Amino acid sequence: MTTPRIKDIFIAAAVAISTIFTACDNGSDCNINNVSYNRIQLYSTTGSSTASKYSYPNALTVKLVINGSDSIVINNMTDASELQLPVSYTHECDTVVFEYEEGGTDTLYVEHSNIPYFISTDCGMAMYHKLTNLRHTNSMIDSAKINDPTINFSWHENIKLYITE
Repeated sequence: MTTPRIKDIFIAAAVAISTIFTACDNGSDCNINNVSYNRIQLYSTTGSSTASKYSYPNALTVKLVINGSDSIVINNMTDASELQLPVSYTHECDTVVFEYEEGGTDTLYVEHSNIPYFISTDCGMAMYHKLTNLRHTNSMIDSAKINDPTINFSWHENIKLYITE
């Protein structure tokens, strides 16, 4: 009876381990979360002639209203300075409601076009968006400006939202 050599055992173990790990890999580089977010940066319009980045110090709640139903996407966030909000795939206008801790509310209407984007056969489709227009109420929102109209997977500022302190 012969005993297996250590080299043969090592090679067999290496082959078995590499087979197990490669069997788990689907070979694709799909983005797990194929959602493109609208990135909104807050700016202050009070105290100087030029706007500066702003953090809303009190609790801020942000809701998205779709088909008459609202969904809270940010709940009682303090020191809010930058918001990342999902964009509707099925509508061309998102209604974003800001509820301020001191009792006021603002509504931002974000009009956009939806652009289907083919990633690959393995990964399927994603949705990009193109901002076309902004409208808003004026409780604390002074003005809103489209900074970059293309909403995709990139981390860039899409909307500048100017807040009156």
